Order: sequence, then C-alpha cells, then structure tokens
Amino acid sequence: MKKRKLGNTDIYLSAIGFGGAPIGNLFEKLDDSTCYKTLESCHDSNINLYDTSPYYGYGLSEHRLGNFLKKLKSDSYYLSTKVGRYLTPEKEENINRGKWAGGLNFSPNVDYSYDGVMRSFEQSLHRLAASKVDICLIHDVDNYTYGNQVDYYFNIAMKGAYKAITKLKEEKVIKAIGVGVNNSDICKRFAEEGEFDCILLAGRYTLLDQSGLHDCLPIAEEKNIGIILAGVFNSGILAKGIGDNITYFYDKIPESIKIKYNEILRICNRYKVSVSAAALQFCYANKQVASMIIGMDRKEQINNNLSDLKVKIPNDLWNELKKANIIDERCILP
Repeated sequence: MKKRKLGNTDIYLSAIGFGGAPIGNLFEKLDDSTCYKTLESCHDSNINLYDTSPYYGYGLSEHRLGNFLKKLKSDSYYLSTKVGRYLTPEKEENINRGKWAGGLNFSPNVDYSYDGVMRSFEQSLHRLAASKVDICLIHDVDNYTYGNQVDYYFNIAMKGAYKAITKLKEEKVIKAIGVGVNNSDICKRFAEEGEFDCILLAGRYTLLDQSGLHDCLPIAEEKNIGIILAGVFNSGILAKGIGDNITYFYDKIPESIKIKYNEILRICNRYKVSVSAAALQFCYANKQVASMIIGMDRKEQINNNLSDLKVKIPNDLWNELKKANIIDERCILP
C-alpha cells in the first residue's frame, strides 16, 4: 500500500488507516474476538495508522486497540488518540451512552484545560498500555459538536489543550500534534493561532461535501500541515447507498444529498465503477492527504477498501462528475 509523509513530520502513513470508533461499539455491540480479528487483518494488510479516542465507547476502543497493539513491534504502526474529554467511573444504569451500543462503565467529562488534557492523556496511556502514542489530537472543537458555544471551547483549547500537547511533543512523549474536527472552518482558526503538525478532518472533503477546499486545505498547504481524512463515506452513504439505516453525518439523509448521491450513482454505473471506489480515489488524489481513516469492523470491509483503491477509473467519469457540479473545479483528480 502507498505511504505518504504527514506534513513536516517524519511519519509516513498508509493510504488507509484504521478508525477506532466501531470497536468502541458505535451503533453495534461487537465482541472482543471480532475486533481483534479485524485489527489483525488491518496489520496483515500493511495498514500502519490506528486512530482512537477516549470518547469511543468511553474507553473501550482504546482498551481494545491497546490490547492488540502491545503485541506488535512499535515501529510497525503509528498510534493516534485524542484529548478533550477525561473519563470518570459511573454506575452502568446512570450512563448516557448516546450513539454507543455499549462500552466501559465511565462517563465522559468535557475539559480542554491544561490539567484536564494532561489527565485525559495519562488515562489514555493506562488504557492503551502501548509503548508509545505518536499523534495527539484536540478533539471535536467545532460547530458540529458545540454549536454556538464553539468560540468558548476554542479559546479554552488554545490556552490549555494546545499548551499541554505542545509540552508533550517537546518532551518527546508524542511525535505530532493536531486537531480532529468535523467542520473545516475551525481548522483555519487553529492553524492561524498555533503550530500544528496535522489536521484530521471528518466528512468535509468527499464526493458529497468539499467545504474543506474553502479554508482547511489552503492553510494546510500554506503551512505544510498534514491532512488525515475521516468520514470519506460521509458516515455510510457513499459506501452503502441510500437505505433505511444509512446516515449522512450520522443523521437522516437530506433530500438534497439524496439527489446528489443518485447523480453520482448514475455516472458511476455508466462506467461500471462502484461509488465507494470513486469516493476513496477522489479523496486520495489530493497529495495533501496523507491517509484516510475508515471505521472498519469486518475483514470484508478491509478487503473491499483496499480493492477500491486499485480499481482503474476512466478520466471521463471524473469529467462527468465535474460537469454535473458534483466535484469542484479546484479539486485535484486522479
């Protein structure tokens, strides 16, 4: 699998990375055996980026991932986790699990202060029990998560979280620092006010949403900040199509997006190319993108994604998507 350098760092990431939300029981309760088999398949497929967060299953994703990674040679993978929430023990019946179908018996506490982030990171080290953490990201400081309170959390994050993870990098506890967000405009603000190595952007540079072109990608290019994309299938629609249980940004699919998706499907069908293959190759065509993190919980998903990267897609397909105003004129194509 191809590897690309992450911004100014000496980190080279595989085209596809493993997203740890599913093994935190996102929407579905998975048993340990299924999770470890999936992780083994990732490693066997030369995937070298594993991303998680304390928020995923309230510690369960980190626990499972660390339990697997500790058996590997430390130079065979890169581990990414996030800060902004520390966990406290809680009675099972009192936990609001939200979109998590199960998890550990902890409750998340939002805290972007210096002390809160150091507490979060220390907890992560204990849960992961791995010999290292390579990348540390300030998590979810965006409109998607906090709405009109985002300025409040941004200011706290820059005064606290940013200083904390910068110190961890200076002490060589981690190799790279960044932000992991769901909106692209906030990336510009972070990049202007701090020195970051990478941005993990979810769902904002895809076949359905290219808002990252307006703010995130330009400043990342200017400052040589590495880009890791998540949500390249926009929480499922670009991989599974339109269905009763399929979502867009983990919510009901808007009619305008259904229309756009059906146009993508029509054009892809004409060239006998799957929408998922077009979605992956579109994202990776931009050389700023070091890796694409995908939530995978079955071996078949890993195989399908790797195969999709190798599919030959004719230039005419991309030209038709541009003519249909699906793809912005500024986008770099395969």
